[in-house]
Amino acid sequence: MSDLTRREAIAGSGAALTLAMLGAGTAQAARSDENERRVVVLPVTPDRVAVVARVHSGEVLTASQGSERRSRTAEKNVAVLGLAVAKSARSRVVVEVAGASRTLDVDTRVEALRASELRVVNKRVALTNKDKPNKLATAGAVVVDARLQHPIKRMIKAAKKDEVDLEAVSGYRSFEYQESLYARYERRDGRKAADTYSARAGHSEHQLGLAIDVRGADALHELEESFKDTPTGKWVAAHAHEFGFVVRYQEGQEKTTGYRAEPWHLRYVGDDVARFLHERRDIKTLEELFDLPAAPGY
Repeated sequence: MSDLTRREAIAGSGAALTLAMLGAGTAQAARSDENERRVVVLPVTPDRVAVVARVHSGEVLTASQGSERRSRTAEKNVAVLGLAVAKSARSRVVVEVAGASRTLDVDTRVEALRASELRVVNKRVALTNKDKPNKLATAGAVVVDARLQHPIKRMIKAAKKDEVDLEAVSGYRSFEYQESLYARYERRDGRKAADTYSARAGHSEHQLGLAIDVRGADALHELEESFKDTPTGKWVAAHAHEFGFVVRYQEGQEKTTGYRAEPWHLRYVGDDVARFLHERRDIKTLEELFDLPAAPGY
């Protein structure tokens, strides 16, 4: 969530990203050609995974584990779904697409979760004070998970080309910093009000290093819902997905996320998931996308 006063970035350590890919049936860490079918399974919570498929538009992705079975149709050559698996364990997920089937191993134990770019944290799913990005890097004025460094720089450069001066103003925050930040807001506004705009320690996406807060260089309507109506806010809404980001807390989703709208708060989910969410305008939260329970309160 946003730091409504002073922005800070604190360094830390964590675990590396691993990808399980489907295609030739082998594990690899390189991106496939745009026209090649590819499936990636990544942990989202200790008992749920995301299945992300790069397939042809209109094709149906189906995944199953035990009695759990989910399907979703591809949009713009991408399909994304959430699937329940054994908690904090290794599981085998059967993935079917275009008549082909593969069984993939997936790990939802703590080290695998820490490495996942799709890990979800909300008011029901918490981090510990030991959860930190594996590698941090500087992107402009903020420190983030190193995987965000180039997407942020490319996004700022693209905005500049469109005559929009975009700035990232808040990135990674440690558990301890979020704890002190929330306590400050609680003292000022009371717990009930603070919970609508600030995360308690262990519940902030900023601790993942996968979220940033942005503004225009003119700071017009900074950290206000009306930011969405500024030239910068409109550009972000239209183009953030091109760089792997989504607006995490959208208007009208308070009963799902527990937070008021934050058009400046961007969560990195990677190109495929961001593109899918941009096309599926009916799915507005990661909770809906991955079939997680709503998290309006702690």
